[in-house]
Amino acid sequence: MQDSLHTIMQNDAYMQGIFLHEIFACLFFIPYLWYLFILYRAKTFLDMNRRIYFVMPITIVLLGVGIITGGFLLAMRSFIFDVRIVVMIVVLMLFLAGEIYRMKTLKKARTSKASMQVYRRTCKIMYIAFMIIFVCTIAFIKAYRG
Repeated sequence: MQDSLHTIMQNDAYMQGIFLHEIFACLFFIPYLWYLFILYRAKTFLDMNRRIYFVMPITIVLLGVGIITGGFLLAMRSFIFDVRIVVMIVVLMLFLAGEIYRMKTLKKARTSKASMQVYRRTCKIMYIAFMIIFVCTIAFIKAYRG
């Protein structure tokens, strides 16, 4: 079993798939920087929401590409998991849950100025945490040789 996994990992198509997955994973950093820039620079809540709605499809597309390419690579490995893959899946689910939470919170927060201020503060904390988690995850995946 270990020999077949080693053979798959030496395959050119598998290596190209990993390269594509890494490119889109590194691009995933950009929307969160953009979100933080919007949250700190927007002058009105309307302007903030309009800009966040502009960035949101980019985030969803990058999450989708990460799921699709990750699933493709996992299938090429015959669904053999290791610690790095489990960490990537957990972080991806955390980011997806955070985006869903943000969207649901926004629907409730639109009703008053005070709740929009709480929403903005919550989003700042969430996206700073996401940036830290993202950097730590990439560092762990690159450093782990298990």
